[in-house]
Amino acid sequence: MRAGLIRNLLRCKQGQSFVEVTLITPLMLFLIFGVVEVGSIISTYLTLTHTTREGANLTSRGTDPNMALDAIIASASPTISNAKPGQWRIIYTQIVQTPGVPCAPQCAWEVGSQIVRGSYAHQSKIGTKVGDAVTLSGIENVVAGQTFHAIEAYYNYGPVVITSVADGLNQTFYDRTLFTQVSGKN
Repeated sequence: MRAGLIRNLLRCKQGQSFVEVTLITPLMLFLIFGVVEVGSIISTYLTLTHTTREGANLTSRGTDPNMALDAIIASASPTISNAKPGQWRIIYTQIVQTPGVPCAPQCAWEVGSQIVRGSYAHQSKIGTKVGDAVTLSGIENVVAGQTFHAIEAYYNYGPVVITSVADGLNQTFYDRTLFTQVSGKN
């Protein structure tokens, strides 16, 4: 009787399926969490990109920079939120021609004004204070007297799900958009 029971257990396919499911479940969960994490990374980066573009677009069309920053911060929620200002920084910079310097052969540029929101510990890559010289590719051969508006965004990405997908990434995301003045307003 005992030998027949052991033989029946060895032939049972349900036990084998249970063991296979037990072994494959952690791998499947890791893959699912990894997909969620990669989706979150992409979503965060796209939010930063859209935020900088919209902010630079608004300010270049004459919207007050403080109002433009408020609008883009509100629209980027929940990624960028006033509830967690230590995780992000958005910097508006107005770039103007350096006064008293002729544009021959090229114009010289400087920071005209700057507004910072958020408390993440990164400084502007354009310039940190009014009067700083600005060298950005693409603005060398533009018309004298032109004004530019730049929005820079920093974001400290922390994993949403507990996986090691983001461990190898630089967890500080950065994006910058530069627009020229569209209207006659500065």
